[in-house]
Amino acid sequence: MTVVLFALLGLLVGGLVNQLGSDLPARRALTRPHCPHCGQNRPCQQWLSLPAYLVGRAQCPSCNARISLRHPLAEIGLAVAYGYLWITFGPSVKLALYLVYSAIFAIVLITDIERRLILNVLMFPAILFAAVASFFTPGMVWQSALAGGVIGLLFFLGAALVGNAVFGSGALGGGDVTLAAFIGLIVGFPLIVEALVLTILIGAAISLLLIVTRVRTLHDHIPYGPFLVAGAIATLLWGYPIADWFLYR
Repeated sequence: MTVVLFALLGLLVGGLVNQLGSDLPARRALTRPHCPHCGQNRPCQQWLSLPAYLVGRAQCPSCNARISLRHPLAEIGLAVAYGYLWITFGPSVKLALYLVYSAIFAIVLITDIERRLILNVLMFPAILFAAVASFFTPGMVWQSALAGGVIGLLFFLGAALVGNAVFGSGALGGGDVTLAAFIGLIVGFPLIVEALVLTILIGAAISLLLIVTRVRTLHDHIPYGPFLVAGAIATLLWGYPIADWFLYR
């Protein structure tokens, strides 16, 4: 029953994340869910898009524009994530922190995939939150978090400078740098090294797949935030087992 409650909490947070993912890039304060096409507020029964999809009413009642698939996917994703985190960590400080981190990562995925933006208005408070949280995270000391944040920031700052010089402006942005710093703070040192390696491996594999399948070309910029998020999640959940597998297999 508790797992179901946490899944429902994730569903509700997914609705909030969806709205923030739309409002923050537009520099709006948080608004009621509304249709991006005609601007009309959605009725209460459409504030969460998954139920609207399930009953076949996933369109605006005013202009009939369909609610994008991103909305139910975000809600389902966070529902699954919250249920899994409860099963894995139970009632704990780590659970509370990871619930917050999951919502932050979800907003990053939405804004970076849709608009190639990782917003300072999100990342600066997230970095501050992670810095304070390092004093309360079980198994973490603030020196480890600080070292991780500095390494993540410096590595991606260097990568952004080189990438933009070689591939042109926009290869990597400032948002990728702040996201890397945030990830470094929450995984700490030495796990930030693993997170960066996983990010590079995942990014290379998916980018190659997109190019081979001609979804993207060598001249297209591919958002790097999702790869950073994937590397961070894998490290947060299975960091030391992955490191052991690489080092001692």
